[in-house]
Amino acid sequence: MAKSGNRPNENYYHDDPENQVVKRKNYRSLTSVVMLMVAGLFLNNTFAANISLTSGGKVEFGQGVQVTAACSGSSVLTLTPQARFVNASGAGAYYFGSVQISGIPSSCNGFDFTINAYGASGNSPVAIFNTSSTSAVVYNNSGGAFQLGYGTTNGASITSGSGTFTLTFTDPVALSGSVGLITIQSSSHAALPCVQGGDCTIGEVGPGGGRVFYFAAAGFNCGTGYTNTGSPVGGLCHYLEAAPTWGGGGKDAQAMWASSAYQNTDVASITNEASVNNSSSGIGLGYKNTLAIVAQGNDNTSAAGAVRAYTGGSKTDWYLPTSAELNQMCKWARNLPWVSDATVCTSAGTLNTGPGAAGFDDSSYDYWSSSEISANSARVQFFGDGGQGNPNKSLMKNVRPIRAF
Repeated sequence: MAKSGNRPNENYYHDDPENQVVKRKNYRSLTSVVMLMVAGLFLNNTFAANISLTSGGKVEFGQGVQVTAACSGSSVLTLTPQARFVNASGAGAYYFGSVQISGIPSSCNGFDFTINAYGASGNSPVAIFNTSSTSAVVYNNSGGAFQLGYGTTNGASITSGSGTFTLTFTDPVALSGSVGLITIQSSSHAALPCVQGGDCTIGEVGPGGGRVFYFAAAGFNCGTGYTNTGSPVGGLCHYLEAAPTWGGGGKDAQAMWASSAYQNTDVASITNEASVNNSSSGIGLGYKNTLAIVAQGNDNTSAAGAVRAYTGGSKTDWYLPTSAELNQMCKWARNLPWVSDATVCTSAGTLNTGPGAAGFDDSSYDYWSSSEISANSARVQFFGDGGQGNPNKSLMKNVRPIRAF
């Protein structure tokens, strides 16, 4: 940030509110504002747009600028904006595509960084990503790792390093030549809502647009390999989310467990059902099972294939739950107390009529799990009476995708 001991002129920005030439909103929780004034767009040998600092010097996109933030104290950070060319049929343009902040000290752990851009005039920030989003937030968590913050989980990606991050807009919308001001602000952390991957409560809308029906504070293995780093952001998973009804008319889709050619064939690498049925060992295992079923050759006519083709909430990690995971869903659907993972669903309780539970109120609604019993049978969960069965893989049963996070 440029300061002068003399009266500021039009080439300077002063952070004294009484002497400020360029007036902006007084951000009470903000700790630093870095202003980058665009002198004009032109291309050089590196095909980058040039910008001019308020101090009068010229810096290209791709060249670092020294800045400070309240959380950094006397430590100086380096801000490096990047322009990116976005091609289009018969046209193309350079956009404000990413920004790197480096030299961030541990005193900033637990803070949010908010990045905005402004035009050559006006006091309102311009959209910079995701069609209309004007604020990009990065959270510096208590361990010093950087992750996407509130309102920034869609349309952006982040690369985290030691004291540095690079925030990239996957769909940038601000032309680099129209950006007259870039600001970075540090403030107290604002927790993500459940729908953006933050903490959730049972029944809340999850990141995939479904309903959260299970929570484990200690976490569980998950992901494609059923590992302790299988969650979408790494590490253990803590939640299971059920997709909304997805078959039309408020009902769920139906499918055979296996395609015709594989209805009497064991699936390789599926854990024996007897060892995981209705136990914590089966929680999070459904993704791995589902991939094995599809890999056998089962297409979208099968329950597993149909679920893997589902992309609700723009998520691609939906899977066919195990019998243990369906048991947890059944207890939620029937408003039964959880007690433990091994507590089985029964016909007791009152059917949950809240959002996300629709479709479970018919006694004939039995749901395929990804848990195989034998070469020609697999486990189903009955939501009418809470029981389970082992029908032939060729039968049409209901299917509900879930995901772990």
